[in-house]
Amino acid sequence: MKKICVVITFIQSTMKVFIALLFFLFFSFEAKSQKDSSALHSQLVQAKSLRYTNPAQAQAQLEQVAESAKQNNVFKVELEACKQLALIFLNNGKYGNAREYLVRGIAIAEANGILNEKADFIYLNANIYHSQGDISKAVENYLEALRFYEANNQVVGKLNVYVSLGDLYNRQNNFSRAIEYNLKALKLFEQKDDKFRQLNIYEQIGAIYARQNQYAKADEYYKKALKLYRDINNQAGESATLINLANLQILQGKSGLAIVSYQSAYSIAKPLNIVPLEVRSLLGLANAHAKSKDYELANMEYRKAITLAKKAGMKIELDEAYEGLAELYKSLKDNGTSKTYRSLSAEIKDSLFNDSILKQTSDLQLLYEAEKKQAQIDLMGKEDKLKELDLKQAKQDKNFFITLSVLLVILILVFVFFITQNKMINRKLNIGLHDLKLKNIEIEKQKEQLTQLNQVKDRFFSIISHDLRNNLTTMKLYFDLVSNPEYKAESQSKLGKEVAGSVQNTIDLLENLLVWAAGQIKGVQAEPKRINLYKVAEENCQMLMSMAVQKNITLQNDTDEDACIMADANMVNLILRNLLSNALKFTNDGGNVSILSQEEGDFHQIIVIDNGVGINAEKVETLFTQHNNVSTQGTGNEKGTGLGLMLCKEFVEKNGGQIWVESEEGKGSSFYFTFPKA
Repeated sequence: MKKICVVITFIQSTMKVFIALLFFLFFSFEAKSQKDSSALHSQLVQAKSLRYTNPAQAQAQLEQVAESAKQNNVFKVELEACKQLALIFLNNGKYGNAREYLVRGIAIAEANGILNEKADFIYLNANIYHSQGDISKAVENYLEALRFYEANNQVVGKLNVYVSLGDLYNRQNNFSRAIEYNLKALKLFEQKDDKFRQLNIYEQIGAIYARQNQYAKADEYYKKALKLYRDINNQAGESATLINLANLQILQGKSGLAIVSYQSAYSIAKPLNIVPLEVRSLLGLANAHAKSKDYELANMEYRKAITLAKKAGMKIELDEAYEGLAELYKSLKDNGTSKTYRSLSAEIKDSLFNDSILKQTSDLQLLYEAEKKQAQIDLMGKEDKLKELDLKQAKQDKNFFITLSVLLVILILVFVFFITQNKMINRKLNIGLHDLKLKNIEIEKQKEQLTQLNQVKDRFFSIISHDLRNNLTTMKLYFDLVSNPEYKAESQSKLGKEVAGSVQNTIDLLENLLVWAAGQIKGVQAEPKRINLYKVAEENCQMLMSMAVQKNITLQNDTDEDACIMADANMVNLILRNLLSNALKFTNDGGNVSILSQEEGDFHQIIVIDNGVGINAEKVETLFTQHNNVSTQGTGNEKGTGLGLMLCKEFVEKNGGQIWVESEEGKGSSFYFTFPKA
């Protein structure tokens, strides 16, 4: 049994390791694929940027990108590379090479279900057939692309096809069809003007307006296209637009301007080896020079155009060149040569526009229109069925909604009932919670009061058990000593002073203790009234004069006789008594204690000054703190509770003043406090 468990455990561990390895390999492969895809995309963008400035380098890079994308199954990059290569070969008049990449692109698009890309490739294929003069194939491909564009409302695609079909039918002299597609294109542009700011659209719209004899509009859009081509350094586009502008200038009778435009177009196209543009610019120059009766130059340009057109298989342009030479030799009265070129032109026209081809083109157009009508009929039939189904569905929906409405009303009534009940319960709960909160608040207050009372009790008993007990014990010892028959009377004077001091300490202690305890238990509220500061200070000095006399201390009242304050009389007396008593306690025999006052804005500042022992810096920080202040013995061993200064601070602040101390150890202390002026 143990062996079986060990084997099972080993198998489980092995499976876990195997699964982890599979995950690692999968994510490694995925990361590598993403990295490869990103690199290929960057190479594609770089190659596309060279398409118009350095077509040869762009072609080499695009071919490399296409093959790498094929090997790494990055079909989107491969598809775009094929499209760009087809455009380069199309511009150079290498239609066979262009078609190879278009066929490859269509296969990739079909395999991956990218129908919009397939339609674009079919449209470009139609352009090749159009350039080669294979009219029926061109129409077939244009209409196939148009089916997709119209079904999916691809506006740019529709416009391109409309313009191309308009041009094609115009060349066939099928003017009704040409006008139909031109009007479609124009209407589409005018309806969607804000969406047609792409560069190539300017050219297409220019061509439409030119065929509508709206030369000003055509000139406007051609110049817009020309500016954009120059801005992006697209020399091929610049050359093509210059040819279109020159053709427009010829129609307007501006032959001189047309020749300049044709020459500019040719000088751009020739270094780039863009054969279709070379042929078109040469034909334009030849026609312009022929009109200017510069027959020698025109003849040379026609022949150059024929050589290039033959090489590229451009039948329409070849026909135009033969027709131009026929007219040229007719003007030169060389009827034989003229007739020869007329025959060559007729032969090409026959191959391009014979009855069978025209019929085939017409049949394709009729088939396309029949398919559209049938699609509309099918759509109408489907719409009728849908309407019938909608009616049935509407009845079912109506019955359903009636039933649902009844149920909903019942549910609403039940819901309202439960909400009402719930509100009543919540109201009662809220009342109960409110009462409970009030009770909790009351309990908390009682708890705080009890805690405070406990603290008062603890402090009270602490003082009684320690400070008061010490004073009473001291007095008992003194009286026991005096009552002893063996006691000698010579020390009686000193002993009397000590007993008197102890009694005074006990009185001070009890007074402070009772005031503090009452304040802690009941709270003490200040009742301010007008008080003459000098009088109250004098009363307290007289009260403590016996203590000063016992220690031979000079006690002076130097307050302003006219100074009046607004304060609670009892509190002022306690403050003065405590501060003066403390000053006397901590001043050595023969010392000085004085009390003086001065005005400070809206307050009278009172200062109790002594030249006693002073207070160290650490003790100054905690002097007025209830919990940290510990009583200290005076110079005559006087004792205190530590409550006096705490009570002074509390009572000064209750009367709207402040209290602080300045002291230097060994040199004395100055206690400052303020009261509002009366």
